Amino acid sequence: MEDVKKDILWRVYLVYFFMLVFSLAIIARIFYIQYKQGDELRALAQTQELRMTDLSASRGNILTSDGNMLAASVPVFELRMDLTLPTITDEIFNAKVDSLADGFARILKNQTKIQYKAGLIKARQDNNRYFLIARKVSYDQLKQVRKLPIVRMGRFKGGLIAEQSTQRILPYGNLAQRTIGYEIKDENLFVGLEGAYSDALTGKDGKQLQRRINAGDWIPIHDESEVEPKDGLDIVTTIDINLQDVAENALLRLLQANEANM
Repeated sequence: MEDVKKDILWRVYLVYFFMLVFSLAIIARIFYIQYKQGDELRALAQTQELRMTDLSASRGNILTSDGNMLAASVPVFELRMDLTLPTITDEIFNAKVDSLADGFARILKNQTKIQYKAGLIKARQDNNRYFLIARKVSYDQLKQVRKLPIVRMGRFKGGLIAEQSTQRILPYGNLAQRTIGYEIKDENLFVGLEGAYSDALTGKDGKQLQRRINAGDWIPIHDESEVEPKDGLDIVTTIDINLQDVAENALLRLLQANEANM
């Protein structure tokens, strides 16, 4: 009987010993991570959650001799919405989602009210913090959207996220198109005024701090950028748009009359 008790005690002590060794190993590992790898891991986590991204500067405009636009950069916006904000309570959302969807459909005209409402409800149920509303939204449309229910509570309360980019347009279409020109940097093509004065037109990009949210999407942390982009310079040409129009139409008629290649 005494031998059995000794055997049991020996086994108990052995189990306690291994548990003690295992506990000490865990504690040692915690201290190692905390004091030896802590700074490195914290820095890695920070880079995974935050990033500094470039903000493209608006390209300068190309103008006629009397100040009309030959080529212009206009702002366009991608609109998204964070529907998880605590300020957007269930009471507010349920009361305003119908009129919000109606406003989106009326202003943006890319989906129906029913489609918008269904999308907003699903995005809220899914805790979507980066729900896509529309792409290529004009500034005038954005101003109207900001007056809609929920959105008008403000950037940090209403959940609207407006990401700006620029789009190059030619208000007069093909008129003086070759003179205006273009640039394709990847192919080292610099044509016309766009190519010759590329450095002056380009401007200087800014910087914006962003944080990562669900599904790997990135959103700006602040309304204002950390470094605001500096827009490119405008170029005033000697082109008179009326004379240009007359000259191009006269040449076009002659080409067509002689069945020449254009």
